[in-house]
Amino acid sequence: MSQFSAQESSLGYHYQVRYALYLLLKAKDKDDPFVKLENLDDVEIGDLNKVELHQTKFHNKKAANLTDTSADIWKTIRVWSEMATTSSIDLDNVLLVLVTTSETSPKSVLYELTKKKSGNKTIQDIENRLNEITQTSKSGKDPNTKSSGLQSSFEAYNKLTNDQKQKLIQNIYIRDNALSFDNLKHQIQSELQFIFLENQLETAFNDLEGWWYEQCIQHLQGLKSQILLSELRTYISYLNDKNKSDNLPIDTNILSAEIAETDYSAMCFVRQLQEIGVGNRTITRAKLDYYRASEQRSKWIREQLLNPQEEIDYDFRLKDDWQGKFAFLQDDIENVADDIVKEKCKQFYKNYYGESHPQIFIRPRVMEVFLVKGSYQMLADKQDIAWHPNYLKP
Repeated sequence: MSQFSAQESSLGYHYQVRYALYLLLKAKDKDDPFVKLENLDDVEIGDLNKVELHQTKFHNKKAANLTDTSADIWKTIRVWSEMATTSSIDLDNVLLVLVTTSETSPKSVLYELTKKKSGNKTIQDIENRLNEITQTSKSGKDPNTKSSGLQSSFEAYNKLTNDQKQKLIQNIYIRDNALSFDNLKHQIQSELQFIFLENQLETAFNDLEGWWYEQCIQHLQGLKSQILLSELRTYISYLNDKNKSDNLPIDTNILSAEIAETDYSAMCFVRQLQEIGVGNRTITRAKLDYYRASEQRSKWIREQLLNPQEEIDYDFRLKDDWQGKFAFLQDDIENVADDIVKEKCKQFYKNYYGESHPQIFIRPRVMEVFLVKGSYQMLADKQDIAWHPNYLKP
């Protein structure tokens, strides 16, 4: 049981992080909005005028209805009550939001604190019911609360004055049936759809969430006091720029990945480099360029960021440039000894593809060296080009 409990707790933290991103994206109409995590509450979102405190209660499986005596509400009330008692929050200038994937029971007085409220209960009615629960629990007459472990929550609530209780209740909003992980992702992508094309949304979301997690980690480590909407907008603009028609996004995970060199040792482009006598370090670099280029190009195709015909045209341009250069080499090695052929091929590779590279790019602003050099290794592996004439297709 503890294993599943830990799993749900872990998911709860991830839910909190994704929910915070969603909240900040939705805060476009606020004045200089910001987000803080685990500060006054799970998620604090504020601006120049008001603070919202969001307590997130994530349940991986469908949870029971939220009732007057549910732990989710009373543990949350305890947190807010203690904040009010210690003057950590101003009950005249705060919105208190319980975000739960549970559903509020229509029979519960808490129903009046949801968007589905019937209007049959007043703030005083709700206060009376909550007071009754705490008093019944104290007397031991209510079996639902006697052993619930919520006594500290009731005590924190009862430390409030009647006026504080009313203000607390008046500022509580219960967002039940809250968005699931997948629905949160969908809502975030909906916010991005006015900036990115449909085929760019998945990549944009993944890049944005990766950046967001890093910002949250820095914030939780105390390296930054809050995360601003202006920062979020700046990063989204950066992503948008990466996805313009003259550009393509580079996956940094591909760039940082380590490769097993032995996986490439038998490949044709490696055998060619060995044939012309280049060193082991040069071959290692060629393997890495091959991996990066092939992985990145495949990712662009899978995510429909690159038209397959565009990839064909790029390979044609690379090959056409190689043919012009290789023609000189072929003329130069006619009727010469094998060792001289090998040396001239090595010099050819070193001059044009080792120490430098053709300035031929798949799109004008995609100028990464690994993509050019790695794409040439991909062509050499298919023997569409060659580093030694013995490897040319007949």
